[in-house]
Amino acid sequence: MHLVWSTKERFPFFQNKQKAIQVLDTLKDICSKNHVYFKIGFVNPEHIHLLVDLPVNMTIETMMQLLKGTSSHEINEADMFKAKFVWARGYGAFSVSENQLDTVIKYIKNQEEHHKKMSFAREWEGNVSKVGVK
Repeated sequence: MHLVWSTKERFPFFQNKQKAIQVLDTLKDICSKNHVYFKIGFVNPEHIHLLVDLPVNMTIETMMQLLKGTSSHEINEADMFKAKFVWARGYGAFSVSENQLDTVIKYIKNQEEHHKKMSFAREWEGNVSKVGVK
């Protein structure tokens, strides 16, 4: 599963690389504790990309509640920011076939370069309009 979600109002909370690394480590730990196999992830200033294997006994909804809920709780407990941290509502969850794994891994690894060419907001809106979601 390729998972994508953003901060509330797409605020760039994770411009600081150290905080981005800390959040990625938190997400890896949540995955490990819940038997979600973490393949790769990247924390952009205002959004997250993860590639994971969904356990057969877990729904996407449950996994996302764990990832978003637990990570926001831990971010707030660590006092990473002066204001209360909150993720935006919703997320994208895309199944990835075996023959597309390398493409998705490359895409996630190259997030910094990718978003120099296209903003997350523009890309997200384009993807949402392609699939007809409002």
